[in-house]
Amino acid sequence: MTALVALAILAAMDTEIDYLESRVAALVARIRELETRNGRFAEVLSAALKENAELNYRLEETRTRVSALIARLPGDEEVNA
Repeated sequence: MTALVALAILAAMDTEIDYLESRVAALVARIRELETRNGRFAEVLSAALKENAELNYRLEETRTRVSALIARLPGDEEVNA
């Protein structure tokens, strides 16, 4: 192998390494972006779950109150009396 061929191979390898380096940097940047987005989604999900739990509690509370009101309604015999 001549020196000229060896230099050509090294130049091609340098080009390939530069390309791979840029791809790795792009992947690292994308991973960081996705981690940030995932954190925001986790916060939104947590808030939604909390709100859902509060709404379920209020719904159950309302059901209990409506049941108590229905129980206080006069029956057929009381209305006809």
